[in-house]
Amino acid sequence: MTESNYEKVLYELKISPETTADTAVMLESIPEILQVLTNPIVSQEEKHKVIDRIFPEELRNFMKVLCRYQKAQNAKEIFKKYQEYYNEQQNILNAELFYVIPPKEEQLNGIRKYLCDRYHTADAVVKLREKKDLIGGFLIRTGDEEIDYSLKGRIDALQQKLTWR
Repeated sequence: MTESNYEKVLYELKISPETTADTAVMLESIPEILQVLTNPIVSQEEKHKVIDRIFPEELRNFMKVLCRYQKAQNAKEIFKKYQEYYNEQQNILNAELFYVIPPKEEQLNGIRKYLCDRYHTADAVVKLREKKDLIGGFLIRTGDEEIDYSLKGRIDALQQKLTWR
């Protein structure tokens, strides 16, 4: 099974996105867990004991399969891809908002509404990412499309326009 199929398996198992998100946070904050699960010296039996003690019940068998096929080191990435796949299946847009100054809640709500209207989705999940080199404004990335409302983008466009003359 390739990595690209694991998120589909999680979806078919009807694992809640909250469970995978919480587990990803746990794996991020306690890196020793993945060290144990990826260590070839630790037996499968010991790994299963760790999994049974630490992981939510609905994810235990999945984590055991990852260990069996030496894919536990990819768990965080698999959970991230699962969230994206889940959102896609539920007609929820995944987007990133790059900013210099964090948007206020009403601005963020307006951006979500704009994205839902533009892409005809039920909802939009917007991840916020600080990016000081934008100078001002913001940039929205959805899949392979960028919507650039940044000062840097406008300066670059103006320079390109002047260069072509």
